[in-house]
Amino acid sequence: MKSHRGTQMDKTWKKFERWVASFLTEIGDESARVPVSGRSRGDSPDVTSDVLSIECKYRKTIPHWIKDAMSQAIASSRDNKTPVVFLKESGSPYNDTLIIFRAIDFKEALREEDERQRTV
Repeated sequence: MKSHRGTQMDKTWKKFERWVASFLTEIGDESARVPVSGRSRGDSPDVTSDVLSIECKYRKTIPHWIKDAMSQAIASSRDNKTPVVFLKESGSPYNDTLIIFRAIDFKEALREEDERQRTV
């Protein structure tokens, strides 16, 4: 397996992890990037969080069919509903289904939930 250490990709995925931490902190979840040094795969998340276990994946491209599924969810979204893609592999348990949000929609859904909690 090729090492990306010291390459532009290395700097890019670290920058992405820092963005994720900043994004979560901005919406009220104090988060920070966890440095890679000294940890093994699965030892700890890429980004700390109060409520989430975060693994960040930065890729040159995302498969077209995933982007197409999100485009369909966005196009069919009405009445301020959040576009979401549920992704299930054949033969896997339903509870292992992946749920994909756009960052902006995730942020807005959390803000709306926070506002609802404050009015209760």
